Amino acid sequence: MGDKYANGFVSGLCGGIAAAATNLLLILGFNYGELMFGDFAGVLVFGHFPRGFWESVIAYIAYAGFAGTLGVIFSYLVPVLSSKYLLFKGLHFGIGVWFISYAITLLFKVPDLEDIPLKTAVTNLLASSLYGLIMTIMLRWLIKRQPAKERDE
Repeated sequence: MGDKYANGFVSGLCGGIAAAATNLLLILGFNYGELMFGDFAGVLVFGHFPRGFWESVIAYIAYAGFAGTLGVIFSYLVPVLSSKYLLFKGLHFGIGVWFISYAITLLFKVPDLEDIPLKTAVTNLLASSLYGLIMTIMLRWLIKRQPAKERDE
């Protein structure tokens, strides 16, 4: 891929998949936390937690689109910020998205998302941190695959 937009979307999508898998593993596998990323997306899409399989599918598709879009934003920020300490910047981006997402749901008093349990917040913070790292690793890998003259770091 030689396009900044496509590279960003794919890297964001990869980060989102890794974050969602981590989120699901911690909540369903280790019973640590309650609200999954799909629950957040479901409330934002439907106005309530996903009810049934198909609403969960649509919620996770919406989440994947959001994750990809964040990757696009990050890919356009990289040349402005420089690629020095890129992993740290990706980690910071992921944590920032977590914080801003929580702040927005509180500021707008989004039903079902106003009172977040500590374990859920920790689980989502860990998954969001992983999102930032995986997104950055994938973006760097996609950029390095391009011929040097096409790179737009």
